[in-house]
Parts: sequence; C-alpha cells; structure tokens
Amino acid sequence: MDSISSLQNKLDSGRIIVMDGGTGTEISRRGVTIDPRGSWSANANTEFPDMVRQIHIDYILAGAEIITTNTFSTSRATLANEGLSAQTEEINQKSVSLAIEAREHCDGAETVVIAGSMSAFEPKGHPEVTPSYEEALQDYREQVKILVESGIQLIALEMFSRTVDLKAAVQAATETGLPIWVGLSCENHDGQIYLGIAGRYAGETISDAVIASSSPNVKAFCIMHSPPKVTADALKELRNCTSLPMGAYAHGGSIDDERGITQNQEQGSQWEKYRRALGATDPEKYLEYVREWVRCGAIIVGGCCGTTPDHIRFLTTNNLK
Repeated sequence: MDSISSLQNKLDSGRIIVMDGGTGTEISRRGVTIDPRGSWSANANTEFPDMVRQIHIDYILAGAEIITTNTFSTSRATLANEGLSAQTEEINQKSVSLAIEAREHCDGAETVVIAGSMSAFEPKGHPEVTPSYEEALQDYREQVKILVESGIQLIALEMFSRTVDLKAAVQAATETGLPIWVGLSCENHDGQIYLGIAGRYAGETISDAVIASSSPNVKAFCIMHSPPKVTADALKELRNCTSLPMGAYAHGGSIDDERGITQNQEQGSQWEKYRRALGATDPEKYLEYVREWVRCGAIIVGGCCGTTPDHIRFLTTNNLK
C-alpha cells in the first residue's frame, strides 16, 4: 500500500496522524534570513537546498508522517513581491524535489506523505482586503499544476482567513483530483471566533469557510497558524460545521496572548524577534495543547511557525490522549 492510501485509511479509522512542524521559521532558526513581508522562505529552495532537505529529514526522523513542501509563499503573485516571479516554476519544482529526496533518504516511500502547501492570496496578512477571485484562481491553478506534476500527493491549503481566495484555491485544487486539506487561521475577537491572524479580521467565520470549501476532494479541515489558546475553541466550532476529520497545528504562540498580537520586536536577531512574537512555546507545553486538541476531536496534529523537530518528536514519543 502506498503512503497516501495508508494515510486515508488512518483518517477513516480515526487514528492520530502527526504532521511536521514549521519550515520557514526553522530555516530562520538555522541562520538563513527570510522576509516575512515578501516571499517568506521561498528563496531557500534554490539558495539553501541542503538546509531545506535536512529540515524535512529531521522532521521525518522525529516521526512526522507528513512533510510539507516549502511552497507556502511560492505562488507567482507572492514571489513577485521580491521580483522572483520569473522563477515560479523553478522554485516550486525544487521544493517538491527536496521533499522527495528527504523521504528517499529516510526510506519513507510507504510511510511518509508529501503535502504541497498553498497559502492565502495577496495580501496574506490582511483578510479585510478582498482580492480578485479570478486573479487568485489563475495564480492557484498555475502553482498547483507545478506541484502536482512535480510529485506531491496531497494539497494542503494553509493560513486561509478569507473565503474569496479559499474558494478559488479549493476550485483550482479540486481540478487536480488530489485530496485537499483545508487549513484555517482563526482568532478570538470579543469572545467570538473569526477567520483572521494577528488581530486582523473581516467578520468571516469558520462556518463561512466550510461553506466556501465545498468539494468532494476536501478530506479534512485543520485549524492552523492560530494561537494555541484559540485553537481548541476553534476546533469546537469547526466540529459543529463539518463531519470531516479535523486537525490542528498552531504556531508556537504565547500562552498569555489570546489573539497572537505581537509587540516589542524591534531589537535582536531575526529568530529572536520570532521567538518574542510567537512566544516560543516549549515542546512540553505544546504537547499539553495538542492533548487538548485531541480531546476536542482533532486526529491530525503537528506544528506551524515557531515549532521545531523537537516539538514533533515530543508528539510522536508521548501519549497524545
């Protein structure tokens, strides 16, 4: 049985599946400068391929059953922020090949699934701005075609906090025939859960996102890149909106910050800024959060920005229930 069939069997039986953790922040932690306002860690695929490959290897060795390509910010529209749009095909192809090489290195062809990441359309961090549906659809169609032809097995839609680009991404992904996991970013605003990140929201809800994601190819919904303290409440709301399997992979956020709003990031190294921004939740504390998410019904767990192979190792070597 191949790895994607095995993964679906696990989902169908309700077994817990462990994904990898953050890639962009892990690249930064290992000393490579990334641009959170540009194309994030996209340039690392071609400029530091050995590092990207090793990060995938480290996650597999930590026990991750899914590794996610470093393509979160490699659509043409996002690469254009740094003048890299002409390298769209090269950067996306290279990212998938690095993930495949890492899996081969670990003899994981039957046990490790390669998920192709596609993220919210531009501007990513501002859900209150409505992009053009047609522009988003064209962009997603180009990227997902490259990813599928390069060898991904699963499409991971990540950090969506608007329904217009989510709907476009689902349409483009559905056209490939591959399974889709939808990743929603949420925040708590005045006691209510909304789609949004870092204190910015446009009034759309998890229910709105589930409706916008209508497709037979959508096989799971995840709450991801959300503050850990918000994630459990978002999962409870998500459970009322769908009968599909649920997952959770938060950023390594501050345990005292309900909304993930960041402050005091002007001094220190780039990684230290991320540590302060995200709170750098340690693996033991993150494990406690994951156990809460499992109690809320999550069967897919992992990490996002600020989490490391050590966080994933804690998940795979400890009882999650």
